[in-house]
Amino acid sequence: PENMRITKDGESVRILGAWFGNKADCGGPWTPTIEKIDNALMQWGRSNPTIEGRQLIVQMVVGGMTQYLTTVQGMPKDVLTKLTKRTRSFMWNGNAHSPVAIEHLYTPISQGG
Repeated sequence: PENMRITKDGESVRILGAWFGNKADCGGPWTPTIEKIDNALMQWGRSNPTIEGRQLIVQMVVGGMTQYLTTVQGMPKDVLTKLTKRTRSFMWNGNAHSPVAIEHLYTPISQGG
């Protein structure tokens, strides 16, 4: 049919929110999501939230915006590294060095996290 398009190698097609294609860049679909996360964290950061508030914001923004795409597509290691750095930076208000190891942030509050 005339209205059918076959994508070339290296191109991807979005189907139900996931990106598919032969030899396509795995990190490409994550770029808009990372940009949205950056914008949302910047907006939330302006409100000067407490550490508990920052925890909830990270869960809502980073967790919420990545959950579906991670489930249907998987998350490349480089994207995970970028999101971890953004989470750490947001939690400590832009400080390069965290006073607490990132593993402790992932621990439930009932266990000292």
